[in-house]
Amino acid sequence: MARKTSKSAQKLSADELRWTCDPQLFARIREQNADHASSIGQSRALTALRLGLDIDAPGYNVFVCGPSGTGKMSSVRSMISEGVKLRRPLIDCLYVQNTTDPDRPVLLTMPAGQGRKFKKEIELFAQKATELVRSTLESTTVDNKRNEFISGADVLEKDLLKELAEECDRKHFSLTQVQVEEMSHLDILPMFRRKPVEMEEFCERIENGQIRNRSIKDVRETHAQLKERLHQVLVKLRAESRSVQDNVHELESNAVQEALKDPIAALNAQFPHEGVSEWLEQISGWISEHLDLIDDEDAQQGEEAQRSTLKTLLRVNVLLDNSRSSSAPVIFENSPTFTNLFGTVERPSDEMRPTVDFADIKAGSLLRAHGGYLIINANDAAAESGVWRTLTRVLKARELEIQSPEQFFNPGSGSALKPRPIKVDVKVIAVGDDELYRALYNGSDDFHRVFKVKVDFDDVMPLDDDNVAIYARHAWHVQKEEDLLPITDQALASLCEYGVRLAQRQDWLSTRFSELTDVLREANHYAKTENSPQTDRKHVEKALTEKRSRHSLTEERLRHLINAGLVTLKTEGSDIGTANGLTVVDLGDHAFGQPCRISATTAPGHDGVLSVEREVSLSGRIHDKGTMLLTAYLRAHYLPKEPLALSATIAFEQLHDEVDGDSASLAQAIALLSNLAQIPISQSIAMTGALDQHGHVQAVGGLNEKIEGFFYICQARELTGKQGIILPDDNRLDLVLDEAVIEAVRKGQFHLWTVRHIDEAIEILTGETAGQRQKDGNFPKGTFNAAVEARLRELSQISGPHPAR
Repeated sequence: MARKTSKSAQKLSADELRWTCDPQLFARIREQNADHASSIGQSRALTALRLGLDIDAPGYNVFVCGPSGTGKMSSVRSMISEGVKLRRPLIDCLYVQNTTDPDRPVLLTMPAGQGRKFKKEIELFAQKATELVRSTLESTTVDNKRNEFISGADVLEKDLLKELAEECDRKHFSLTQVQVEEMSHLDILPMFRRKPVEMEEFCERIENGQIRNRSIKDVRETHAQLKERLHQVLVKLRAESRSVQDNVHELESNAVQEALKDPIAALNAQFPHEGVSEWLEQISGWISEHLDLIDDEDAQQGEEAQRSTLKTLLRVNVLLDNSRSSSAPVIFENSPTFTNLFGTVERPSDEMRPTVDFADIKAGSLLRAHGGYLIINANDAAAESGVWRTLTRVLKARELEIQSPEQFFNPGSGSALKPRPIKVDVKVIAVGDDELYRALYNGSDDFHRVFKVKVDFDDVMPLDDDNVAIYARHAWHVQKEEDLLPITDQALASLCEYGVRLAQRQDWLSTRFSELTDVLREANHYAKTENSPQTDRKHVEKALTEKRSRHSLTEERLRHLINAGLVTLKTEGSDIGTANGLTVVDLGDHAFGQPCRISATTAPGHDGVLSVEREVSLSGRIHDKGTMLLTAYLRAHYLPKEPLALSATIAFEQLHDEVDGDSASLAQAIALLSNLAQIPISQSIAMTGALDQHGHVQAVGGLNEKIEGFFYICQARELTGKQGIILPDDNRLDLVLDEAVIEAVRKGQFHLWTVRHIDEAIEILTGETAGQRQKDGNFPKGTFNAAVEARLRELSQISGPHPAR
């Protein structure tokens, strides 16, 4: 029986199945003699990128998003290489010792190039200051004045001790230097036979009668008075000694400060920058308070001494050195880790300096980009916890506080060093994907405030002569840059046709130029292998064929299972309640079509339409939605004024992976209606389409892979001329099929039909008239829909009213 075709259904011709590029177009493009354009068909994105680079205002950082391979990073590099303005005068950033609070080092900023000079001058100053301190302390003026203070104290000591000694002598006591082990001190002792003796011995002699006319009581009282007198003298001498020390220290300090005035004034004159004068004054004060350390610097030992030397004190950590820069810094941070971006405080490896100090502060790329541009891979930055949160905070506050990761992630741990924050002005360009952009935008209130410019790269562009010219110029540019073989116009035409296939639509071209470039390289390889002087169409096609072959192992194994009969799939004959559906398996690097058998059963009951996949949690939400829309279609299209009751199940036979999407809902509906009507449907025809509540067939994705998947199984089993695919009419322009499919359609061995409504598909699959509801409310007798409605009425009557819940 000849199969009927619905009046609305369209059988497609071979010419409608693929866009073909005219090779003559490239001769006209060559005549234009245009250079390789930096534009890659992304005018919207490039306009936004230029806006982000040009606006110099807080928050106008740039987030470049879109699919990989669309030229995001290369576009950023290209636009930046065209020239970017210096956003702020270049500066140097330095940390120096804070003598009053070593854990809060002093931050100095100065114009570019001054940091290195400042460090060199401070090193020279440290050497000169040491020599100057020594020479000042050894000068005749200071030495004479120092001796005056010392000699005055000596005279006072001599007079006081002489007076006390005379008093002791009058009272028969002696002021004596007493040796106790290695120590000696002055003491008052009684005299016996012109020699001082201990008090206890003297008292014993009184008791023994050796000494007369002296009472023990009187001796002890006199001794106590003289001891008190000695104490008063010693207190006075100690006070005088402290006074002498203070006077000497003040003398030396004033002399050193006076000596340092000229060198420090010279430094202030040479570096008249904020904070320098205050720091030098602090250093001058420290020197004057630690003259003993400086004067004996070479002999010092121990950690504290080492840390206190003038050479150590006057170290300069040039954190940001722009001495060799004159243009805006452009930093491409290839590894945007926490440390690489924000800097860190390193633990010293020097055993002589076991503690962390300001010299261990290291800059990151964010600081090095101050006044310019920092480009990072946003997804790489998101791989390390805390990076994005810190980056957002820094850009919002416009200041950077350098910490070690330990300090950031575990506050209170690590070093107590807390460097002063540094003001930073950087334009950050983050290159990532759409998913990360949405996650950051929705996950932080501050993200959109600091990344105000979104640059959205598309993976497709309109198919027109201008964009074909972009393809050609890109190919010629790659050929020139990588010294490839000449590319023929036929090869360029094949490359453009592949670009349409990547875009999955006849009026689009793909912008995945990285993938197109790989095809050019591989085609060049095959051309060289054949000793061809140029790359032709056959080499491009071979590159594409070999690429697919490298990734198609899983596809071939699944196809083998079907052809071997291990997975049931009919491509001939007719069956009731069974339809050939089409699915797509996407492995990431390769996507292919996998036909599958969809079956349906019906019985009386009130369970409605059940999806086996949904019941066993092997379906996604979109698939479940498609099943529910199928149920809604049954209620709306059949028995609209009567209760509808049935128990039906629909299953994807021998498909054990999770199913999602609604593109199989047309096949599910056809299988279910076939079971209800008990009318067989053709197994030579597979179908794809998303059904709505009114029976309209809507567009689906992965169309080319689905068609080719079923076609190659039919081809392996031998094409009969009856096989084909039913697809949504809205998908016409999505057809970019393999040449083998097109040739089979051209010879009448394979067919493609487009439909807008399920009734059109029913008529193609059954050869029966679907039937439209008449004025009397019934479908015409003998039609497919009449049989379905009759069976549904019968099932509803058998099922009876819905049991009370």
